[in-house]
Amino acid sequence: MSVDIHVEAERKRREKLNHRFYALRSVVPYVSKMDKASLLADAVTYINELKAKIEDLELKLIEPQQKKPIIMDQHDSHSASSIATVVANNKKSLFPSSCNISGMEIEVKIIGSEAVIRVQSLDVNYPCTRLMNVMREMEFQIYHASVSSVNDLILQDVVIRVPDEYLSNEEALKSAIATKLSFIET
Repeated sequence: MSVDIHVEAERKRREKLNHRFYALRSVVPYVSKMDKASLLADAVTYINELKAKIEDLELKLIEPQQKKPIIMDQHDSHSASSIATVVANNKKSLFPSSCNISGMEIEVKIIGSEAVIRVQSLDVNYPCTRLMNVMREMEFQIYHASVSSVNDLILQDVVIRVPDEYLSNEEALKSAIATKLSFIET
């Protein structure tokens, strides 16, 4: 009888662990392999990319304010020095080039049949709505979307299925999105 209880407890533990891995897989935009070790490594890489992007955004905010210090909330789990270390250790970005239109930076990385689109902009005139309208107009199939806010900046990540006409051309996809966004902005 006690053996059955232990077997059942172990089964529930494995089930709970697997559900956590499914949840992690759903929020990491690029998973190189489907095994758990690769998923964890890809999650670490993605988190470091996000931390580096936050540092970059914070630095961009500091420059116009003549180096005024950024006051971090008490709930922030990292410090500026730890982020700087992440930036120094991650010089190779997932996004090698970007497009900048009227205060909006667009980055695109195609991985297989999916693309990660990252848009950074000021929090003015509903940037999330504008980007989603462009995604709808271009009839992209969206797998994942997330939005982060850092002070007055919005960082949006969208994972889409890449239409055949853009399958191997990041610059063309980036240009098409930028063109649509610029029409919506005016």
